[in-house]
Amino acid sequence: MGSSVGRRRKRYKKIQLLRPPRRLPTIFECPNCGARMLSVELDKKQKNDRGEILAKVKCGHCGLYTEMWVPQIFQAVDVYSKFLDAYLEGTIEYKILKAEESTSSQALEELMAASKTTIEGEEEEGTEGGKTS
Repeated sequence: MGSSVGRRRKRYKKIQLLRPPRRLPTIFECPNCGARMLSVELDKKQKNDRGEILAKVKCGHCGLYTEMWVPQIFQAVDVYSKFLDAYLEGTIEYKILKAEESTSSQALEELMAASKTTIEGEEEEGTEGGKTS
C-alpha cells in the first residue's frame, strides 16, 4: 500500500496584503505664492440653477480666495486644475484675504511692543527709585 492513506493535501492560501485605496489630494500648491497650502472645499449643499455645486479655493499662506461653480462629478483635483488654468489665463476673479489677518497680527505686535515698553518703563522707574534711596 502507498504512503497516502486517503488524506487530502492541504492547500496553502497566499496571504494578500491589503493596501488602503489611494486617495486623491485635497491640498495643492498655490500659484500665487508657491506654498503647498491651497485647499479646495466642495459645498454640495449649495447648487445653482444648472445643477452645479460651489467650490471654494483658498490659500492658507498668502490668503488667495475664490469661489467657482463646478459640475457635481468634479473632485478636488478637477477643481484645482480648472482653477489653475483660469488663474494662469487671468480669466478668474479672486481676492487676497490675508490683509485682514495681517492687520490683526499687526495689532497683536503693537500690543506686545506696548507691553514691552511699559515693562521696561516700570523697570527703569524701579531702578531710579533704588538709586535715590
